[in-house]
Amino acid sequence: MTWYQIEGSKWAEIWTILHLPYTAMNLSFLAIGFGIAGIHRWDVFAWITVAYFLGLGIAAHSFDQLPGMGSSYVKYLMPKELLLLGLAAVSIAILIGIYWMIELTAWHLLWMIPIQAFFVWAYPARFMKGFFHNDFWFAVSFGFIPVMVGFYMNTLTLRPAFLMWAILAANISAIEITLSRYVRAIRKSNVEDVEYYIYKPEIALKLLCLMSYFLAISFLLDGEQR
Repeated sequence: MTWYQIEGSKWAEIWTILHLPYTAMNLSFLAIGFGIAGIHRWDVFAWITVAYFLGLGIAAHSFDQLPGMGSSYVKYLMPKELLLLGLAAVSIAILIGIYWMIELTAWHLLWMIPIQAFFVWAYPARFMKGFFHNDFWFAVSFGFIPVMVGFYMNTLTLRPAFLMWAILAANISAIEITLSRYVRAIRKSNVEDVEYYIYKPEIALKLLCLMSYFLAISFLLDGEQR
């Protein structure tokens, strides 16, 4: 299924469905948003990172494995367990967001939290005939919005300074999902020598992840010095 897949138990499946290399990429985009103007509150950064890990890392990927949703390949985790895990994770993420909205009087979160929470369910759910289950909305929800939220939570403004970096994150997300779908399609096909055809695309995916991580680290380090 993927180069980081582990099989054989519920814990192995949880590791796999978290898609940690790509979840870390998502958190990198959040960090880039925080670092654009120099980080003002590291405690806010830490808590919003936790919220995003719970929401997009755990909840969205748990919902994706429910029957009739995006891509179900779990064997040991039951639908009820996946649903409870997803609902618990997204609920805690929303509560974290609400707490900081009140604490910082960050009232733009009144629409940011519902939008990001909506995509946690809408992207894997494929309702409205799969209108939101495509590369464009993936790039928006996985790349653009995290940069925007990170920038806003750090500065409490929505100045245009974040836009170019948010667009870059959306483009990186679009490349990632395009390559991932290609590799997944090859793995599911009956083509001979599958590893030959997916070797370079998977190398590209790993390099894309590393680029995102290093970008985030550079923004955080630069932000700390401002």
